[in-house]
Amino acid sequence: MTIKFRCEHCHKEVNAPDTAAGKRGKCPYCGQGSYIPAPVSDEDVLPLAPIDEEEERRRQEEIHALLKQERELIAESKGEPPVPLEHREDLDTEDLHHFVVNYCLDMGGGRLDRAQAHVQKLKSFGQKGIGAVNDFITGRAGEPALKNIPRPVLMGFLKQLSERLR
Repeated sequence: MTIKFRCEHCHKEVNAPDTAAGKRGKCPYCGQGSYIPAPVSDEDVLPLAPIDEEEERRRQEEIHALLKQERELIAESKGEPPVPLEHREDLDTEDLHHFVVNYCLDMGGGRLDRAQAHVQKLKSFGQKGIGAVNDFITGRAGEPALKNIPRPVLMGFLKQLSERLR
């Protein structure tokens, strides 16, 4: 049986005898030295783990959010001012997550006046603002910056914010 592999330099397919496995040899096309890998058998291949549907959903949401941010940045760089959140027809709770995150960070840092400003901003969005808070309470949304706040304290901030918005 022969070992098929691609040359490290010219990337052409090369055939080598089994006895050359694990050694270096010259490519017949470019003459450069290449490592000859050992042949791969079915026993060497590990089966893939099943897809975690919830993790995949979160990953897709994160990709969606990043693409949205990218579009907004491109629009800004072209001189087109972004539509203010208050005037957007396609406003989603995700668009308000940064207010929730900043509220929690400001509460954790003792900046109560700044936290109050985030409460007022979220109030102006009515049910969407409450929905943004609920996304964090239910675990549909998360933010790495909030990892430094102990979970019980974070949940207390979120519940307090939810009550202040009602």
